[in-house]
Amino acid sequence: MTGPADIVVLDASVITMDRARPYAEALAITGGRISHVGGRKEAERHIGPATDVIEAAGRIACPGFVDIHTHTDLDLFEDPQYLLFKNYLMQGITTVLAGNCGMAKMEPGDLLSRLDLRPPAVNFGTLVGHGYVRTSCGIQAGQETLSDGQIEAMKGVIGKAMADGAFGMSTGLEYIPGLSSRTAELIACASVVAEYGGFYASHMRSEGDHLLAAVEEGIRIGRDSGARVQLSHLKTDGACNWWKTEAVISAIEAARADGIEVAGDQYPYPFFGWNPSIFIPGEHLAAGKATLIGTYLGDTERRREIRAGIVDRIVRYHGGDGDLVVVFDWTDGQGRRWQGLSLARILAARGVTPTPEAEADLILEMLPDERDDAVMGSDLSTSDGAVRRYLSLPYVAICTDGFNQPWLAPCHPRSYGAFPKVLGEYVREKQALPLETALRKMTAVPASLMGLADRGTLRVGMRGDVVVFDEATVGEKATFEAPAAPDGIEVVLVNGVVTVDRRMAAGDGFRLDAGSLHGGPGMVLRRPEAPV
Repeated sequence: MTGPADIVVLDASVITMDRARPYAEALAITGGRISHVGGRKEAERHIGPATDVIEAAGRIACPGFVDIHTHTDLDLFEDPQYLLFKNYLMQGITTVLAGNCGMAKMEPGDLLSRLDLRPPAVNFGTLVGHGYVRTSCGIQAGQETLSDGQIEAMKGVIGKAMADGAFGMSTGLEYIPGLSSRTAELIACASVVAEYGGFYASHMRSEGDHLLAAVEEGIRIGRDSGARVQLSHLKTDGACNWWKTEAVISAIEAARADGIEVAGDQYPYPFFGWNPSIFIPGEHLAAGKATLIGTYLGDTERRREIRAGIVDRIVRYHGGDGDLVVVFDWTDGQGRRWQGLSLARILAARGVTPTPEAEADLILEMLPDERDDAVMGSDLSTSDGAVRRYLSLPYVAICTDGFNQPWLAPCHPRSYGAFPKVLGEYVREKQALPLETALRKMTAVPASLMGLADRGTLRVGMRGDVVVFDEATVGEKATFEAPAAPDGIEVVLVNGVVTVDRRMAAGDGFRLDAGSLHGGPGMVLRRPEAPV
């Protein structure tokens, strides 16, 4: 490309993710695309009177981070500020994929069309949620066996979603209504996804006691449907299950050796986000929350069984320690608000001894208030060793599994710092993986899994999504109690537009505001492959 560039980045340690030229010291962006990757002298020739020159002073420059697993669609239109994706951009994420874990509030075509009218600040794509598909076809929550007509109706909804640009289908098999679906149903649905070149992303049936069977089910769905498989937020939950990590990896790698395209994603925390129903044994949850709360909990014997199941989980997963389960925000029946406190601390404040049985009763007390994630929290149940082991896998992408509600507190810090946490804690401090490997799992790997041919690599002609960060200081600062922008992420560009510039002396460096929401720098992404 000729003529002055819009932006030139000089004196950077450019990690391109391009195997033909993995490193450079400067780059230029013109018209939203990379126009030069190479040396400083060549880049200087692209500087004109209006060029924005970014002196990186030896900082790392790399492709913008791609987050393949988010829930950013669920609250996207509740507040205009959400379209700014501030907590994503501040950690270097320039592309997100929504619609995960089977959840959705609208069909992909409607969602993407609405964003066409008011583009977001990041590049945005979506999956179609299996739970949404089931509900839209009028299938009851607890129905396990479906008629041929119901299966065909679901396939029709999925086909339309794929034609409208969905990247694939997601499932939430620990949640209502996904937990009632049978494997044959999921294979039929995934076969439609395969026809369009999409992928099947699954929050599996179990991440703990039945993890191995859940992984095998995901592999079978990929084998029998022909769809690529993305195992969502890989983890091994519960101290009693930590031994299963190596067996999970062996199963995945055996499937890959057999030609089944199985990959995964992971957020770098030993604790996950929860709501009260995740503690309810599946056989009691399948009929739906209304039945659970209105009927089952009023039945003395059934309530006893449910309570015993919760106690069993707390004992086996956490050794009975109620301090390992934290409540983000809940107002009880007496009007007392509990924020960022563990089950044990809430009970102690009430004058109750925090036994597993008392903790189970507290979860049951919170259950009726679980509406649209009104009660959420954190559950510390995996190990740092498991986090490290999954991080070592080259086919597992980094993700947030997060939401884009700006500066909500208390909350899981993954929405604010998952990617910098990997770079600061697991690369620099713990040296669990090399910097280039971590960056590849944040850029080229998820871009490839999504089929994005023009992102995830810094090469001439690629989209101008770029992150400049300080390798020595990058890291997470958010906590459960206080969301915060990470350290070390200095400049973030989306399609050649500067969205974050923390070199500025004042403010937090975020360049966008609500006034720019008539047209953010992000692009609405639709699955690039044509039907086969």
